Amino acid sequence: MRCIWDAKGCDRSRSCRFRETTFRDRGRDCEVCGGDRLTDYKAEFLQEARELVELMNQSFLRLEKGDKSAIDEIFRAVHTIKGMAGFMEFKILENFCHRLESALGQLRGRDVSEEIVDVLLLSVDAISEMLNKIEVENNDNVDYGQILEKLSCIFEEENDVKKLDLVPKDFQDANLRITIKLAEDCQMKGVRGLLILETLKGVCEVKATEPEEAKIEEGCDFFVVYAKGNANAIDNALSAVSEIEKFSINEIAKQSSSFESKVEKKVEDEEAKFEKREIKKSESIRVDVQVLDTIMNLIGELVIIRGRLLQLASKYSVPELSEAINIMDKSVTRLQDEVMKLRMVKVEKVFNKFPRMVRDLARKLGKKVEFTMEGLDTELDRSVLDEISDPIMHLLRNAVDHGIETPEERIAVGKSETGKIRLSAKREKSNVVIEIEDDGRGLDLDRIRKKAIEKGIIAENTNLSDEEIKALIFLPGFSTKETPTEISGRGVGMDVVKTTVEKLGGSLRIISEKGKGMKIRINLPPTVAIIKSLLVSVSGQTYAIPLSNVVEAVYVEESNWRKIHGNPFLIVRGKPIFAFMLSEIFGCNTGNGRKVGIIVERENEKYALIVDSIVDQQEIVVKPLTGFLSKVRGFSGVTILGDGTVVPIVDVSSLLGGEKFG
Repeated sequence: MRCIWDAKGCDRSRSCRFRETTFRDRGRDCEVCGGDRLTDYKAEFLQEARELVELMNQSFLRLEKGDKSAIDEIFRAVHTIKGMAGFMEFKILENFCHRLESALGQLRGRDVSEEIVDVLLLSVDAISEMLNKIEVENNDNVDYGQILEKLSCIFEEENDVKKLDLVPKDFQDANLRITIKLAEDCQMKGVRGLLILETLKGVCEVKATEPEEAKIEEGCDFFVVYAKGNANAIDNALSAVSEIEKFSINEIAKQSSSFESKVEKKVEDEEAKFEKREIKKSESIRVDVQVLDTIMNLIGELVIIRGRLLQLASKYSVPELSEAINIMDKSVTRLQDEVMKLRMVKVEKVFNKFPRMVRDLARKLGKKVEFTMEGLDTELDRSVLDEISDPIMHLLRNAVDHGIETPEERIAVGKSETGKIRLSAKREKSNVVIEIEDDGRGLDLDRIRKKAIEKGIIAENTNLSDEEIKALIFLPGFSTKETPTEISGRGVGMDVVKTTVEKLGGSLRIISEKGKGMKIRINLPPTVAIIKSLLVSVSGQTYAIPLSNVVEAVYVEESNWRKIHGNPFLIVRGKPIFAFMLSEIFGCNTGNGRKVGIIVERENEKYALIVDSIVDQQEIVVKPLTGFLSKVRGFSGVTILGDGTVVPIVDVSSLLGGEKFG
């Protein structure tokens, strides 16, 4: 007999993951190996459910803007989560989704207010909370009673019908919904839960519980009881029971049978659509990111070996060896390219969580914001995208809180009462550029300079360019806001944004005009695992400079070398470029002989890095610095060449951005 849970010898019939799922054995455990389907499918269930939750967030925002077709997408997402939760035996989540379906049935073909969307988004948050609890505690014990009450009240206010009945169909003869939360220090929650149920059964008729009584006996923080009885009697009985943190008793309003049947019919119609839908053959599979990371590390080792073999072929000049190495070189390059493609994901994966955040924050602050996103199909390495997610969120929160004015302030200065925030991504040459732009207040450079003087960051007589003043906002602890808020303005975050971007080998630039708005431009390499680099020599040591930063290389001659106000400049095609002697920066002896100027670009400004010579140009595997070495300024990591030489990788952004003021 085969194990019905073993992926290699699976004896099951299923399609489209959990949708329209059928199992030969609906039992919980396999009689062969004792495998548990809840464990086997939990990760897949959570991943797909969270994708559907993200889709619901987006669709509710579209619905709020008048796109009535979004209701169908929401309905399908809720229906799918309900089906998956039922299969996985998470009954609270299943029942909540069933009731949410009933609520959604009333929204078809009608205008939806912001208040309704607020509550519906809370329902999405409740589903997210249940999924988080399932992941950590393997249960879905989340109290969603208040959300149901809000849904019911809103529909009562906005319709000429009675309160929306959000009680499971099987519990329809219950007239009370009792929510019970046990005290956190309750030592025997299972025993206490059963005691409470016995107490309730003595004063009312218990129709059903969520979760079922067996789950309550196992022990859970809270549970819901549907009962038929007198609210005062129940209140008195529960008040006498210890170890209850809080409880609530709510009346269940009944719908007319005609209304109930209409809503149920809409749900059944949607279910019929799923049953009739043609099952398509899957053409893709999910791959864990850690698996791709492992493959990428192995390819990195291959790249190092390839470099070593190329050196040997060049040294010994064996034609057969050279031919074999060239063939292997092409295969490794192709393998590397294919794996890199697998690691590349659309920025849409991360960007799609921002509209909800901007919308909720604007509502909280009493501001009107039109948020748009562009270039969602632009691709970045998954590791880069994950790292840049929080910095983008911080910049967007700052745009809403600091940048966009209140409707009254905007009207007073001749602007539309609705502020605009734009998040975009695009490819420029070999890099990806992400921009966060708003039409709000913009930076007040005078105020920033004044605050820097007050904090003792710069002296009062220090002359700074506009770009240098803008750079002050990225210093740790710097903020111009007088009163910190829970949203932003606590003087943390902007320095982390800059540090994260530079750690990824990127750069950051601010374009702002007071009263007109601000644009933050983030320039990132598409990947940080394997990069093309220029190997240079400085005082006998080899260093790697990412080729994405390099514009060109020129010899340093007496004719193109100048000292202006005591600072070194390299003259390239008649234009002076500020020069950095890497030997001095790295504390090495400056050797004699002809030098080379490596022209690099940072934030639209060009600089010259003076080195002894160019060694080679090749692809390198980036190995991050760890421990105390990670704090060393000027380096983003190291690489290992084919001959085993360890080569530091120059971090151009941090190297050039370390000037001190004052």
